[in-house]
Amino acid sequence: MKNSVRTAATAVLAAPLVAAVFAAPANAAPGDVRLSTGLQGNNFTFTFFNDSPNQVECDWFVDSATTQRTFSGVVRAESQSEYTLGGVADGDYQVTWFCTDTSGNQWGTDGLSNPPTASPETFTVGELPGNPGNPGGPGGMGSLDFGF
Repeated sequence: MKNSVRTAATAVLAAPLVAAVFAAPANAAPGDVRLSTGLQGNNFTFTFFNDSPNQVECDWFVDSATTQRTFSGVVRAESQSEYTLGGVADGDYQVTWFCTDTSGNQWGTDGLSNPPTASPETFTVGELPGNPGNPGGPGGMGSLDFGF
């Protein structure tokens, strides 16, 4: 009799813990985490905005025809983090990114985040033959947003 009471009590007390461990991730809003980019001359700035209640870990990739650079960072809950890549060589580039939190929520570009919350961003540094250079005047493109 004691064993059955102990077993029942253990099952009742363990049920909420098991439910919490295997709970489905909360639905995050697509705009909770976003990336804004800026180009000034040959310096490229990435600013991640995290409006979610959780810290996120982000990876972003800067690809050109000849190189791929990979970066990682952490953005605290309800804050922003800025990263700068200086001395970027002239050329055409594409930026893709992916952020996730410990609950399994994802944000980022198509092919990295499921579902995607942004599109890859392309930009040109410097003037290339056959390319009029950076629109928006000398020194850069200003702020590029990722469709938000």
